[in-house]
Amino acid sequence: MTRRRTRCRSGHRIRRRAYLVAAILALTLLSGACGIPASSAPQALSRGNVPFGLLSPSATSPRANPSRPQAATVVYLLQAGHLVPTVRSVDAPLSLQKVLGALVQGPTDSETTSGLQSAISSQAQLTATGVSGGVATIDLGRAFGRIGGREQILAVAQVIFTVTNLPSVTGVTFTDAGQPVDAPAGDGTLTSGPLVRQDFATLAPP
Repeated sequence: MTRRRTRCRSGHRIRRRAYLVAAILALTLLSGACGIPASSAPQALSRGNVPFGLLSPSATSPRANPSRPQAATVVYLLQAGHLVPTVRSVDAPLSLQKVLGALVQGPTDSETTSGLQSAISSQAQLTATGVSGGVATIDLGRAFGRIGGREQILAVAQVIFTVTNLPSVTGVTFTDAGQPVDAPAGDGTLTSGPLVRQDFATLAPP
């Protein structure tokens, strides 16, 4: 009786071991079929083995946003009937058209609070059409031509002082739609010839 029980116990142990071995083999085969095979050394993965989503760039990855280099220039605004130089930064390289654009933008909020003004409408479209012999030609556009009297003299003076601050410009002539037009000097006289800073000496900065 004792021998029979001993044999039964031995048989049960053998069968349990066989089941465990079979289970371990099954789990090993299953993990190998569903995952990436294990390796003792690093290996390059094919695109098919890379988890979904890792091949696409991250939506939160930082993007390069380099700031543009700047160039300093001077535009002339008005205060108490006289021209006042103010510094502006424009995208480099500096050009006559960029300087005119900075002038048309007028005073900043803080400058307006301190009393600076501009006789040039922010809707004006001043276009530099060329520079020859130190004389720049600027097309005024309709918005500029709508002002008259003292305001027009002040606006022209702002343009003259601003663009002649550039070393390549000594005087300015004006056109409207490409046609030469007369512009007022500081004393109100009209001329189609080049205007220079001396023509607005009474408006020069104190």
